[in-house]
Amino acid sequence: MKKLVHAIVDFSSARPLLVLLLSLLCLGATWGYAAHLDLRSDFLELLPRDSPGFMAFEHQLGRVGGGGSLLVIAESPDRRANERFVDALADRLDAMVEEHRKCVAACTSPECLRACGPELVAYIERGTKEAHAFIDANKWLYASVADLERADDRLDRRIAEQSGMVEDLGDEEAPAHSAANGAAPAAAKPSSSGLGLDTLRDELKANYAKMDDFPSGYFETPDGKSIGLRIVSQSTGTGDKSGDILLAKVAAITAAVNPKSFEPTMRVGFAGDIPNAAAEKQSLVSQAAWASALVLAVILGGVVFFYRSLWSLAVIVLPALLGVGFAYSFAMARFGYVNTTGAFLGAIILGNGINYPIVLLSRYREFRARGLPPDEARRDAVWNAFRAELVGACVGSIAYGSLTITRFRGFNQFGLIGFVGMLLVWLSIIPCVPAVIALEERVKKKAPVPRAAAPGPVIRTIARLTERAPWAFVAGAFVLSALAAARLPAYLRDPWEYNFNNLGSKESKASGGAAEWSIKADDVFGGKNNISGALMLADTPAQVPLLKAQILKNDAADPKGTLIAEVLTVADLLPGTLDEQRAKIAILDRIRDRLTPAVLSGLSASDRADVDAMTPPATLRPIGPSDLPALFRRRFTENNGTVGTVFYVKYRNDVVLSDGHNLLRIAKATDNVVLPDGTKVLTASRSTVFAEMIRSMERDGPLATGAAFLAVVAVVLVATHNLRGALVVLVSLVMGVVWTVGGAAWMGVKLNFLNFIALPITFGVGCEYPFNVYDRSRLLGGDVVGALLRVGGAVALCSYTTTVGYSSLLLADMQALQSFGWVAMSGEIACLAGALFVVPSLLHILARAQAKPLG
Repeated sequence: MKKLVHAIVDFSSARPLLVLLLSLLCLGATWGYAAHLDLRSDFLELLPRDSPGFMAFEHQLGRVGGGGSLLVIAESPDRRANERFVDALADRLDAMVEEHRKCVAACTSPECLRACGPELVAYIERGTKEAHAFIDANKWLYASVADLERADDRLDRRIAEQSGMVEDLGDEEAPAHSAANGAAPAAAKPSSSGLGLDTLRDELKANYAKMDDFPSGYFETPDGKSIGLRIVSQSTGTGDKSGDILLAKVAAITAAVNPKSFEPTMRVGFAGDIPNAAAEKQSLVSQAAWASALVLAVILGGVVFFYRSLWSLAVIVLPALLGVGFAYSFAMARFGYVNTTGAFLGAIILGNGINYPIVLLSRYREFRARGLPPDEARRDAVWNAFRAELVGACVGSIAYGSLTITRFRGFNQFGLIGFVGMLLVWLSIIPCVPAVIALEERVKKKAPVPRAAAPGPVIRTIARLTERAPWAFVAGAFVLSALAAARLPAYLRDPWEYNFNNLGSKESKASGGAAEWSIKADDVFGGKNNISGALMLADTPAQVPLLKAQILKNDAADPKGTLIAEVLTVADLLPGTLDEQRAKIAILDRIRDRLTPAVLSGLSASDRADVDAMTPPATLRPIGPSDLPALFRRRFTENNGTVGTVFYVKYRNDVVLSDGHNLLRIAKATDNVVLPDGTKVLTASRSTVFAEMIRSMERDGPLATGAAFLAVVAVVLVATHNLRGALVVLVSLVMGVVWTVGGAAWMGVKLNFLNFIALPITFGVGCEYPFNVYDRSRLLGGDVVGALLRVGGAVALCSYTTTVGYSSLLLADMQALQSFGWVAMSGEIACLAGALFVVPSLLHILARAQAKPLG
């Protein structure tokens, strides 16, 4: 191994331009290839594909599509202009859907289908006019049997009164009083007009209002100043690519329709699942780019300040950039995309990976300062640092690699990409760093011999104090550990963040953009004509009533109380069962038969008009699910046209759906329901996705943590070759982790699907920094002070660059990423403190104990 490393160093030193040219070609190729990487912020991309919840949800998507909403909202003071705009836009959107349908129908090859593009729209709703016509034609059936019986009785009485067979008794529900009892008769209420059918008309109007809140036929506010159009997509609306494509197409068509041509002050915006997810993704991408650029600038400034050399930038940054490029190229080849956890991974690899060339450059400058010639100094520096760098690369890669054994894709994709990136940074320093150093020395032929970085006053003070009073620092560290550990038992019993409001985007909740238009959309649609709730699926329509009963039974069995308000099925939109509807039609036939020409001839013109309007038509027949207007029917229809398998679970208004505890309870009641006959139905909803995420973290979190810790311990034992060194490094590691997690417990910081990743990574830096200090003291024959003076500055600089890398996450809009940044920075600072204070103090104590004679 030593011969191989020396051979690579000598080759790079002899041909630096060739090595740098190849490196730059690799850099350009990897970054160019990775530029095509897609970001998928969909929460589904975090779940294991073989989890029951994911499979159930994916099964549902295949049958009904994603159901993500895109609401187009227009506002202007002119109601008619708003309505004309919505009609024009809907016509253009319908044409887009029809054009895609024709393209698909004409295709005979997969290539042709790909050229047509994905099916984006499930259906478009421009208003309620069709529903108006349906309700008006069938309004009699939506009266109850009791209402119709009363109407029939009233009609019978009014006909009798009209014929003179009985006297006009007024309102039949007025209490009757006998003159025989001496009481004064009650004043009769005015008689109903239209033979009493006007009362039925009023009752039907009340039923009508329950089914339609938009009397104008458009989705608009009562004053007509805001109007909406609803597009239901095949996208999930949680950040998938098809949603982005649909939003772009709708925005382009909206612009082409030219809203201001209808009314000069008209404003149009987009709301719903798809625009909100797109805004969150755009914010994430933009912030990731800015954060990476800012991190690079701050790191470069720190490197130049530390080494007082611009050449040090090329030495330090080139391997790190190669590692980032290779990491994202690997992601492109392996996955084709990164999920939310990978958005800021480049800045993290940059901050972490830059540690290796920093340590190597510091060693080289130290050896040159001691008088070694350049070629020998390069070889010795690389080999001298090889052991510590190898350990650092191993524990760093293990920290990331431990995440790959989990099934939770939010962990394993991040871990796999990070593992490749860190490993490639380490490998690239062996040829790249000597090549840049050799090129610098060729350019600066008469440059003075570089001096080793002189320890600053802080490092000198730490070295002096840890030598003089090691027990004080060790005692302080144990006290701090005890205080941190005091909160751990209660914290570790339930460390997870269940409030999803603390994980998402802040910007999506602020005013402006999709957030602003979502508020306006609530003014238009808010709870009106809205078949809402969690969409679920049965295998057959016959299972729906059984599933409804079982879900309500499961919910009622929840010891913490019920969460479900109702389960809405297509049957709930019908005017009763077939038998009930036939009974209503029989009553309506009687009513119609009583309205003979002789009866109608005795009516006034106004009463005759009321009776004509309320006379049930002879064409009335029982209504089934397929007879419902599209506005209602489509919500209960699968992609293949099957009606009635879809149903909706509506939760109580006081149920907070951002609370993970509630999501777990909902999932228990509604997911993968088992019917009384033992049949298991794959039911799922968005609550399923979030509940599955929580369960995955609870299962995979401890697994990744335990694997990382055991692997790191094994590396330390092998690398140190003795229990003394292993003890010192591992004590520092454990303390760093305890301080980090204990600090989170004291500060009330909960673990989530992102910040949890900081814990395995902390194991890596928790070993790398103390091992550098220990290994340097070993190479110096036990000179702890000398080791700290030589390596302390480099370790501090490594920590600085890594901390800056993590600080990029603080710029993220997503709160989960911000918490990742805070926890990772805390772990970095804790591990640096352990390396600079605990390790030298323990080494001094153990050295003195070993030197003390027995007896």
